[in-house]
Amino acid sequence: MNQFLIIVRGSDHSVASPEQMQARLALFGAWVQNVVKDRYVGGAPLEDFDARLLKSRTEVHTDGPFIESKEMISGYILIKAEDIEEAVALTKECPLLGKFELEVRRLKPM
Repeated sequence: MNQFLIIVRGSDHSVASPEQMQARLALFGAWVQNVVKDRYVGGAPLEDFDARLLKSRTEVHTDGPFIESKEMISGYILIKAEDIEEAVALTKECPLLGKFELEVRRLKPM
């Protein structure tokens, strides 16, 4: 079985209320329990503003150039699937889709 990284793109944390965030988390938890079940490996949201961009060993950016919020990577999900088609089918059921863009990438075996 292969592993796939689902990259969560976009951010609406600034416009979602705490109640909306909790409702979203509940839907996400139900997706993990009922859809991906034993295929879910892990995942986590990322901090919005605690990042560094390394362009070389000596060039580290802490501010700008800024990306648009729709391009921001706000989290990741790691799942197992037989192939990319199955990973995409599982991802289509994710309740985050529509609020965020979800990119599916196969991890290379090591």
